[in-house]
Amino acid sequence: MMFDMKIVFIRAARTKGYLTIRLTDGEENIDFTVSERDYAEAGSPCVADNLTRDALSALKLADMRYRARLKASRVLAYGDNSERMLVIKLVRAGISKEIAEETAREMVMRGYVNNVRQLERLIVNEVARLSGPRKFIPKLIAKGYSRSDIDIALDELIARGEIDLDSAREALIKKYGAPSCEERCAILYKHGFSDY
Repeated sequence: MMFDMKIVFIRAARTKGYLTIRLTDGEENIDFTVSERDYAEAGSPCVADNLTRDALSALKLADMRYRARLKASRVLAYGDNSERMLVIKLVRAGISKEIAEETAREMVMRGYVNNVRQLERLIVNEVARLSGPRKFIPKLIAKGYSRSDIDIALDELIARGEIDLDSAREALIKKYGAPSCEERCAILYKHGFSDY
């Protein structure tokens, strides 16, 4: 079934392996950036061809995936994000949830998102600032990390000797010089060092 969307031009995009395709309905122009593979899967339509609805849908989907990857790369260039937080940011940017989830999984598979490495670095930094688990765990959960992943990373760091919560507690007491037991307990509690 044909309708009146025609290809105006097809050019190599700035990104290697991608094409920019301009479509028109006679009144409005629409540009899509799609991979060469997606273009072939859409039937490799030529300039001045009328597109089928299926071909147009395939090109739109491929363009959305390209834009999601581009946005994900920009988000990750600013700093580490958990897979969950990356999905949230992509959805906020107007990308459908399905494509956002697919893109985040792809970023994990490519190694651009590594929750374990990120969590370990964040935990080490928090303990170095003399923050205890009760203080930094809620921060990490708010960043999109699961409680079970946080607990596993924390236990691994302790087992490898990369962090020492007892030493952090002692450094806190020394920093604030709390002489009484009650004052020490208050300081430790305030900084998240209780009942972990």
